[in-house]
Amino acid sequence: MPPSSKEGTSKALPLIGIMLIAGGLLLLGWLGWALLSPAGGKEAPYQYKKVAEGGVEEFPELGLDAYGGITVRKYKLLAEEIQKEPLVELYTGSKDNQAPVLLEWKNNLIEPLLAISSSIEDLTKLARGITEHVPSEAMVLSWWDTSRRLELLTGVNTLFNGNLAEPLLIPTPWVDQRKAIENLERDFWQVTNSGEAETRQKRVAEALLADEAKGVSILRELSDGREAYVVVHWSDAYKLGAMEPKRFGLGYKDFPGGRRVHALIPHVKDWIAENGYESYLVHRSDEDTIRTYFLTGDTDKNALIVKLLPFSTSNPMELEVLKLVAQYGSYWVYSLPPANDAG
Repeated sequence: MPPSSKEGTSKALPLIGIMLIAGGLLLLGWLGWALLSPAGGKEAPYQYKKVAEGGVEEFPELGLDAYGGITVRKYKLLAEEIQKEPLVELYTGSKDNQAPVLLEWKNNLIEPLLAISSSIEDLTKLARGITEHVPSEAMVLSWWDTSRRLELLTGVNTLFNGNLAEPLLIPTPWVDQRKAIENLERDFWQVTNSGEAETRQKRVAEALLADEAKGVSILRELSDGREAYVVVHWSDAYKLGAMEPKRFGLGYKDFPGGRRVHALIPHVKDWIAENGYESYLVHRSDEDTIRTYFLTGDTDKNALIVKLLPFSTSNPMELEVLKLVAQYGSYWVYSLPPANDAG
């Protein structure tokens, strides 16, 4: 690992649709982002290579023994012309030959690439909690990818029964291959054209961008007024920034020394203040690094997504309608009472 990857200095990285400020570039030793762009734009600059397939019992590292009937596949995402080691290692799951569902996306780059997921440990904690505490008739409202994972593992009612594969986090050197990348992703994830699903996802995004009153109104509309549970993850803010950069500006900075999170907090606060930011959240991106996400520009600190996640300017206990009921690792779960129970 190059020493520069952990220095904690700030660097502007032109990832499409979102402002990023991060220390270092790569976890893998490779030649740099400029080499990510092969000649031409008719083919995607990477490919998925399946390396294993079987039942959950054949992948003990995932901890999915309680979820039988799922076919798990492990892939490597390779850009072999420039890097022999995989850029990403990922696991998918499916039942009855249906479209694959992303279980875990293990990015070997510091910068997000194409997709983001929680750890499988956090996902299984969430799934157990949903199974034990969410009534069978209730609706779970979340970003489409979280919904897909929960539907696969728990059978809970969600808004999405297919993949959308968006937003795609495409680095600038791959811009010329955007169309080829979109085609590859749609084929790999078996995305079907569903205007209804896309409309639902846009409404979810609109709810998260709104204040609590308007956001709750949209969420109740999506759940047909019945009891619902809202699940959010820090990556939802990142994806929201990629989809709506003019309305939701988000940046990040890495700080080395992730094993000493509490000792780093004063340093984080000083850096935030020195650079004129106010609202931020912190999470551990790996064993040695913590990542600080912060709102930029005129982004509204009262946006529902900010209120639901542990940003420094937010207090979940001050929400008027949504009630915090659980936290499972990096997932936060809120209850939304039926419309006829509204006070």
